[in-house]
Amino acid sequence: MASRVALVKIATPVLLVFCSWVSAPAAAASAPSSVRRTSIVRRTSDHILSNDRSALLEAMGDASAQARSKLASRIINGSLVSHSSDKYSFFAMPTSTTLTDNWLGCGASIISPSWGMTAAHCFGGGLSPCTGPLSTSLWLGDLHLSEDGALSGQTGHASRHAKVDADVVCHHDFDGKCSHGHDIVLLKLKSTLPDWVHPVKLGLVSAVNGSDAVGQVTTNIGFGLRERADAPTIISETPPSAMREANLTIFDDSYAACDKVYAGGFGCSDEASEGEALNKDQQLCAGATDAPQRDTCSGDSGAPMLDKNGAQIGIVSYGGGPGQKMSGSGRICADPEYMGVYTRVSAFKAFIEDHVKDLPH
Repeated sequence: MASRVALVKIATPVLLVFCSWVSAPAAAASAPSSVRRTSIVRRTSDHILSNDRSALLEAMGDASAQARSKLASRIINGSLVSHSSDKYSFFAMPTSTTLTDNWLGCGASIISPSWGMTAAHCFGGGLSPCTGPLSTSLWLGDLHLSEDGALSGQTGHASRHAKVDADVVCHHDFDGKCSHGHDIVLLKLKSTLPDWVHPVKLGLVSAVNGSDAVGQVTTNIGFGLRERADAPTIISETPPSAMREANLTIFDDSYAACDKVYAGGFGCSDEASEGEALNKDQQLCAGATDAPQRDTCSGDSGAPMLDKNGAQIGIVSYGGGPGQKMSGSGRICADPEYMGVYTRVSAFKAFIEDHVKDLPH
């Protein structure tokens, strides 16, 4: 099944991991079997998948990337975000290494002046949990993502962008299966942020009627895969060039479209990363049952889920149908019968506060 991380094949062989749902090869209706929902394909909207990932990695010469999951995804039926450096200055796009501007295939968020946060499966899932890269660069501000997966700042006198390096701190209990929980990574920033970057506040308190409770409407942002312009019922294979946002509702875990995803753990990084959900108190399920059909997708993995007040309450993790279909029932994204699952930020209050001493209040 497809992953929520994006896998992008560029002109010079470089593997990009993008957290969200996976997209398929240009002429196909389904993605290669090697692609998963986590860091290489699922939660971004459009991307190009390699049919031979091992050869691509070998050409890259990046040993740590070989352990990375194949994830990708993107926002389906979302709205374009203009001036993202104003509205979502805390949103970040990780690179595959600190030596390149090639996208890792995931999103992230800045949560304090010295820390960021994303999903663990973006750095390896399945049999190689959180094995690399061990450091990354984070692009911030008004960004452009090329079709071959290269990140750059948008042009124009009002555009702002920056890049900071960060070390990866994985949760020690992440076992490679998104559905088992602990799908969270902290990113220790190595340099000072520009003044225009404002860290997102975290929703660290969960309550029966709180902002991460059933029925709450959330905002989800990212560069995950999207619908095709000429065929809205088919998920596009081309990554979006700019950020999108969509509103999704939190559903009860027992809701059929959530229960089916929990039962299989679909859309993490590969088949070895899937399995029946454990630690469901660390997760929340969200989607849309009204029109238009909306979802996060390949390339959106690790991106933030925000509550009505703009606080981050979730991290894109896994979800979608059990196969790799790009259209029809059971497709990798935006099927109301298979919703998305998100890491519940409040479940990791202790982990976050043990490391991050400068959270905004």
